Amino acid sequence: MKVAPPHPQEEARLAALDTLEILDTLPEAGFDELTRLASQLCGTPIALVSLVDHYRQWFKSRVGLDTPETPRELAFCAHAILGEQLFVVEDAHNDERFHDNPLVTGGPHVRFYAGIPIKGASGLNMGTLCVIDHQPRHLTPDQVHALSVLGHQVEAQLQLRLRVRELERREAELRSQRDTLANIQRQKDELIHKVMRDFRAPLSSILTNAAFTLYRPHLPEEVLRATRDIRDAADGLHRTVSNLLDASGDEEALPLNATPFDAHLLLSEVARDFQQRLVSSPRRFTQAVKLVEPLLTADRELLRRVLVNLLDNSFQYTAIGSSRVTLEASNPEPGLLELRVRDEGPAIPPAARAHLFDAHLPDAHTPGTGRAEGGNRLALAFCRRAVQAHGGWLWVEDNHPKGVAFCLRLPVRPHGPLFSGS
Repeated sequence: MKVAPPHPQEEARLAALDTLEILDTLPEAGFDELTRLASQLCGTPIALVSLVDHYRQWFKSRVGLDTPETPRELAFCAHAILGEQLFVVEDAHNDERFHDNPLVTGGPHVRFYAGIPIKGASGLNMGTLCVIDHQPRHLTPDQVHALSVLGHQVEAQLQLRLRVRELERREAELRSQRDTLANIQRQKDELIHKVMRDFRAPLSSILTNAAFTLYRPHLPEEVLRATRDIRDAADGLHRTVSNLLDASGDEEALPLNATPFDAHLLLSEVARDFQQRLVSSPRRFTQAVKLVEPLLTADRELLRRVLVNLLDNSFQYTAIGSSRVTLEASNPEPGLLELRVRDEGPAIPPAARAHLFDAHLPDAHTPGTGRAEGGNRLALAFCRRAVQAHGGWLWVEDNHPKGVAFCLRLPVRPHGPLFSGS
């Protein structure tokens, strides 16, 4: 018996075999189908996909053989990988290299062997696709061609498997990165929420004291003006803090304190406060309230904040001059309240409207408009959550001949678990 010498590039070949990460893996249908087909086409009882490593030949797929591997020094495949063509032994009993080989003299009693080398991505031979018989035989030209074609398919399976493994690794890395980023984002959100909650108390104190100061008589005009500026700045920051806290947590509905109230009174209150902010502004504010059903069951404070945020957004993007902001209220059909805030500011492209109420998307998602940036994005995200919590709808549309209209509809008397006890 002659033992096959090492491959001329044995170290590189073994390294390439290791990169396949295939040794000692479970059977796979892609390889098993090719092995069965080789056995059928060549008319042999045994067919193998054999991979030759340091000390053995290991069978990734096998037909007609129970053992999963044999020692390398006994392997016919160790001889086959030294060449590039089909390696054939028609009768092992008459071949001095194999006549006394234990695989010939004992089980599996190899008499005929034909193995086509299979290559890895490196171009080096990893092993063979081989067929074995217990009797001497000769392959026809068609069978030789078929075995060669099937060998190429085994190589393709190896490359496909390698690509799949690489994709799985990349996906695992991406999942790990996403988990890490999500954890960082969660920690950042928790910190922001803590800071924002801590801001609320001092801001409320500033607003209370500013209101108290403004009602004191006989104060100099410059003191009143400075106090109004302090009040307006604190009020704006207080709204931003509240919007940030309420715009997040999209997976949970906002808690509601729903009670019956007169929508006329709420609209008058919001309009009065908004008019006071426009005392020194050339912008105009108008109302158009036509309510048949003024009695509304809702969370009054949340609805007030929605209107203030929508009015503030329209006021911010309305040009100084003759431009105006309009608050409208109507009952388009029985049981529905519709509120519209119209302005004459810049238009919002249709592509931007789909993301206008998303709190966490970057500004690049709203091309061609600056109307959904920073605090305004948080304000609009809060408005959507608050309206949806009431079972209503919020959308934006064109305000002809220019500007936009933010529109919301609410059921006048909503029903469901959120409103039980209202």
